[in-house]
Amino acid sequence: MSRGNKSGHRRFGNVRRLPSGRYQASYLGLDGLRKHAPDTFERKGDAERFLVFIETQLGSGDWANPAQAKVKLSDYARVWITERPGLRPRTTDLYRWLLAKHIDPYLGRIPVGKITTQLVREWRATLLASGVSPTVAAKAYRLLRAVLMTAAEEDKLIPRNPCRIRGAGTEHATERPVLTVGQVFDLAERVGRRPVGNIRGLATGGYRVRFRRDGEVRTVSEAYVTRASAERALWELVEEGRADYNQDLRYRA
Repeated sequence: MSRGNKSGHRRFGNVRRLPSGRYQASYLGLDGLRKHAPDTFERKGDAERFLVFIETQLGSGDWANPAQAKVKLSDYARVWITERPGLRPRTTDLYRWLLAKHIDPYLGRIPVGKITTQLVREWRATLLASGVSPTVAAKAYRLLRAVLMTAAEEDKLIPRNPCRIRGAGTEHATERPVLTVGQVFDLAERVGRRPVGNIRGLATGGYRVRFRRDGEVRTVSEAYVTRASAERALWELVEEGRADYNQDLRYRA
């Protein structure tokens, strides 16, 4: 890097005036190669302030390689998924689906260095407005945040991660219903059991219930409109027979 201390000479970087009258700033990156500012400047002072900013980034370790930051997000994310260590096959499939379905169509063609927090916010709002569930949107946001975190902290493509939307990666699942104590015991009794009987469809429509009681098969005279109602009736008959049997045992005791 140019760090001459002579009077009139720049300590860091170089500014030159182009034939167009605008100013171009350049500097040596950490890789030893000369880098140019992504844009030219109307005033020399603006070009010098850009070099001061770059010098500060180099000193703090926050420097981002502007050339590599031109890679499109879709290309970078695909490589990120492939090279990410320790991902389970199902997680890899989920990431590829989220990328193809919810990230690529909106942000895939944009260079990594051009993705801003505002752009991320607009992308997320578009997902939710188009009917994507908050849970899926949160998963897609977490994937994007992880990809750009690597771009910022490991590969130094960007100075910082633009995914800075508070709460965007949090899933708020609806509370699942909890069984009562009575329902738990009832379920425990039914596990592994099935009613002794059967349900037959009638040619005229509806369903007829047959069940076993006291060693003989009985038929319910009533015809049930739906199979679900017939199944409920069969269970009730079985439970009724069980209750009678238990009462008889108590009477004999």
